[in-house]
Amino acid sequence: MKKYIIPSILALFAVVSCGDEFDDMNTSKTEITESSLQPGPLLGRAMYYGSSADHQRNFNLFDDEYAHYLSPMGLGGTNQYVYNAGWGDIFWRDFYTARQREFLEVKALCEGDASLKAVGAMNDIWNVIMWLRIVDRNGDAPYMDADGNYAGTGTTIPYNSQEEIYLDFFKRLKADSDVLGDTEGQVGIGDYDLIYGNDFAKWRRLANTLIMRLALRVSETSLAATAQTYYKGAAALAMNAPSDYARISCDSVIWGDYYDRTYYDWANTIPEDCFMSVLNGTNAGYTTGVVDPRRSFWFEAGDLTSTTGNQWDGYPNGTIPNGTDAAQTSAHGGNFAGNSSSYARLNCSSKDGFFFFDFHNSANQNLSWCYATYSETLFLKAEAILRGWDSGNAESVWKDAIRASMDELAFFITRSCGSKTISSAEYQAYVAALPAFGSSNEQKLRSIAIQKWIALFPNSIEAWAEIRRTGYPAVSDGTVQLPLYNSGAQVEKGNLIQRMPYPENELQTNEDNMPADFRSNGAKYTYRTEWGLFWSQAAVRHDGRLKATDVPVNF
Repeated sequence: MKKYIIPSILALFAVVSCGDEFDDMNTSKTEITESSLQPGPLLGRAMYYGSSADHQRNFNLFDDEYAHYLSPMGLGGTNQYVYNAGWGDIFWRDFYTARQREFLEVKALCEGDASLKAVGAMNDIWNVIMWLRIVDRNGDAPYMDADGNYAGTGTTIPYNSQEEIYLDFFKRLKADSDVLGDTEGQVGIGDYDLIYGNDFAKWRRLANTLIMRLALRVSETSLAATAQTYYKGAAALAMNAPSDYARISCDSVIWGDYYDRTYYDWANTIPEDCFMSVLNGTNAGYTTGVVDPRRSFWFEAGDLTSTTGNQWDGYPNGTIPNGTDAAQTSAHGGNFAGNSSSYARLNCSSKDGFFFFDFHNSANQNLSWCYATYSETLFLKAEAILRGWDSGNAESVWKDAIRASMDELAFFITRSCGSKTISSAEYQAYVAALPAFGSSNEQKLRSIAIQKWIALFPNSIEAWAEIRRTGYPAVSDGTVQLPLYNSGAQVEKGNLIQRMPYPENELQTNEDNMPADFRSNGAKYTYRTEWGLFWSQAAVRHDGRLKATDVPVNF
């Protein structure tokens, strides 16, 4: 574990010594003052708590399920598109009351010191990552006032449109990249940089990979031309090696509410059966006939024989009959049998496991929060080639992206305590067994999107966004399944979930500033989670909603 928890706390409560005499005898010597704050501890705190705080309730019980990655098994509700405000409102609340305030404090400190421009850029990049979790989950949000002041100061900020916010993201990340392109004389924050340990060059590459991500995200919208320009400026400066993996090490000694806890305490880490069947090579919509070499990094077999006799089974989401449909998933013998060890689960016990954690030695583990990768950069490039934004052979780059994903896992494991790698022969056998890349651009995009979905694991926040944007993997072709309908869902039967609803507190205290359609008397309020964001398949190609039977169309 990097030295950030204790130093952060100490720094926040430190008192600045001013010598033997004080100019102002009324200055508090015990309370935290602006002059006593330092950007390193504040930014380190923002990174750590932005990753760890209430991960289970914020993301595991929502995005992990909506991305078709993990199943909570016996815990019904959110896996059937039912919203639990006591869980789902937490990230919005914490972001606006804590994370955004931390960002503004670091921003103010860096703006007053020419040697901290690079740290200011790092702070800004991290803030954009956090903002994406608001905008890509909820849509329009209170972001910036007419004078250019960001939310977080305690004043009322109007709701900005997603398009406005995305345009500002582009500008911010481009400016951050420019600053990080010339870091002579810049002071870093040492171990408080939990992602790259003060490597400014890697931060610059992360900023440009994020620009590529956002550009492709809006490639079918009115922002497409602007996005293409930003993409072309970023592509050559983005991530270029597996070691660029943007990740924060988890300290399982500290109560962090991450996969160590959800695995050990609540059994919410069983793989969703569609994802597992893709890794097994047996998925009806994406059959390879071979096991994905990445499977054993991410998962391990169940201890017992499941109802289908396969210890590498996953478990379907949304099959508990607590809604209006009493039908069961017959392939798994009906209702949850109450024994999660029958099914495959996250590989937390092996040192070669992606999720390995050690309660007694936090330096001897692999568990991390993941944000962006080199393989994602290559998948973005492959799609950009299809769109005419980049040059090269899309299929070749697609294969390079798959190889990069496998290399990233090996880098991830061997950097700490493991030794597992994926050989060239294993990679070649896997790629040779994949379904044809395709002849049309739409078919090629499907191939890119499904492999990208696999490689993004466990970054479910980004994976769910990509499913909504591209439509892949799709319910219509049998790759993934729509959960059973629940009468308490905020999605009409047969529709796919598209967003998180606005928090209850917004409806109670700020409803007049909310988008009119999503107010309590608005046209979209009743089924408020089925309406697509401006870049989604639902918004771009349909009437604002997406049915499970709809076939994706991107070209």
